[in-house]
Amino acid sequence: MRVGVLDIGSNSVLLLVAERDPEGWRVLTDQARITRLGEGFGAARLLRPEAVQHTLQAVDEYLAVCRTHGVEHVIAAATAVVREASNPEAILQPLRERLPPSAVIRVLSAQEEASLSYLSAARDESLGVGEARLAVVDIGGGSVEVALGQSARMEAWHSFPVGARRVREQYLPSDPPHPREVLAATRALDEAFEPLRTLPQPERVVAIGGTGVNLAMLALGLTAFDPAQVHGVWFGDETPAALLERLLRLTDAERRALPGIEPDRAPLLHVGALILERVLFALRREEAQISTRGLRYGILWKLRENTPFSPD
Repeated sequence: MRVGVLDIGSNSVLLLVAERDPEGWRVLTDQARITRLGEGFGAARLLRPEAVQHTLQAVDEYLAVCRTHGVEHVIAAATAVVREASNPEAILQPLRERLPPSAVIRVLSAQEEASLSYLSAARDESLGVGEARLAVVDIGGGSVEVALGQSARMEAWHSFPVGARRVREQYLPSDPPHPREVLAATRALDEAFEPLRTLPQPERVVAIGGTGVNLAMLALGLTAFDPAQVHGVWFGDETPAALLERLLRLTDAERRALPGIEPDRAPLLHVGALILERVLFALRREEAQISTRGLRYGILWKLRENTPFSPD
């Protein structure tokens, strides 16, 4: 069986195509597109028509990829931006019209989002987590999920509405950000992440998503994305603080010119770095391991365990 998993977020849409084999799943392709579905979301929580169209264009391209790979089953999982939107049907209805009748379209709850992200790291033998107490951090455009547990058991989770796009629009609008804005954003993030300080300190922190991947690429000096070099790398010591200081001084245009960075990720790169730094501060850890995988891999684990993944 070949499966295509779409992860529809506030800043990007990802596609994972995999084939079931006796060992589990064999990945055929893993792709990402920046679509900015959550751009201009604001207090009205509206999905704007142009943002919806950008997202649907990526979905159409991905469905063509699925057909090329002979995908038999499509799962589309939407996260915080659709979950919280006042007009979710603006994206859900055209998705139903595009996807095959057998496809599963699911708007994940905050707990499901955290659980799938946690599972993607806890079950990933290449990260070597073992029985260590684990915290998995997923920095999205609309929200930040932090899940804690041991082995494959998630024991606690939090979803914070302080994703990179929201923080940029609310606290860091200047280009480059003014020191007063950075201070205000830092205080807001520390207040948001305060519940993490009351939890048992994890032994390991794994960061999933585009923020960690792009920061790791900068730290490694890569000029092109190479999962083999990025996945599992440790991001710590003085590197996070030094990179954050550098990124905060740059304009969007200067960040776009950084080697190896997708130009569309540049406007949120410094914001994601700030969020990761404050999450680590709240967790009382100084380093994180980077995973190029995420909740789409968690969905594959659910399917491997024969756990039903049904539509809403």
